[in-house]
Amino acid sequence: MALLGGRARLLVALGAACGCLTQNPAYDGETGAPGTSTAAVTTGPGPSTSTSTSTSTTTTGTSDPASGTVGDDESSTGTTTITLTTTGAPDTTTGAPLTAELSHYDRTACVEPLWCYAPPNIWSGLDGEVRGAECFDSPVPPPYRVRRIDYTLVAVRDQAHLRFQVLSGDLQQVLYKSESLGLPVSSGSLQIPAALQPVLAEPRFCVGFVGGDMNSTIGIGADPSALPPDQQSYFGSDACDEPGLRDVNLFVPEIDPHGAWCLGAEVAVE
Repeated sequence: MALLGGRARLLVALGAACGCLTQNPAYDGETGAPGTSTAAVTTGPGPSTSTSTSTSTTTTGTSDPASGTVGDDESSTGTTTITLTTTGAPDTTTGAPLTAELSHYDRTACVEPLWCYAPPNIWSGLDGEVRGAECFDSPVPPPYRVRRIDYTLVAVRDQAHLRFQVLSGDLQQVLYKSESLGLPVSSGSLQIPAALQPVLAEPRFCVGFVGGDMNSTIGIGADPSALPPDQQSYFGSDACDEPGLRDVNLFVPEIDPHGAWCLGAEVAVE
């Protein structure tokens, strides 16, 4: 590792059926490093780029796509977890929502990738498998389904592919795994097919990804605007000799961007 701007960035020193992908219309394609990428790295979609393989989307609530703020339907479900949407009549006994969208990030802050790279250019990602996971405490009581995974992919090197996952709260079980996807730089959603949606009996769960290989890599964004609590955000990369998944708060020197992954989920009562 080496220190840059008072923080440290990660440096060289260190099977299921596909769901439906939909583009997030709030994403403007900004990557934070225009003109600085290498030829082999894609850091921003063109005006017509879309991850959509379906023309049908469903949105509810009062979130403002332009500002990334949330309207009257906003409710806090933890230190940083925000329920962006609650739909349906609440449970008459507990008052708990029947559906909720969860995230720990501000879309406008999902600018730089959390990956391993060759200094001094953060956009020169090093080939190797990258792993990440973001964990949540569901405001929808168990049993509940995970219906959708949201993401912001800010860099792709050498046509890398990735798989999205739903994991148990202790990260020990993969409850759902998408097929291998070749995605453009984009912000979007993976709709999990109904028959494959995991049904969870515990409040805590995680969504994650595995992407890249020895000849390619991917960069999912991380939001450094607020530091995550312990045991929320996890990172690993073969390019940095960082096996498995490790809490982002445990890296010394501090990683940058140090924050929650730009990953989210929608859950619904079973």
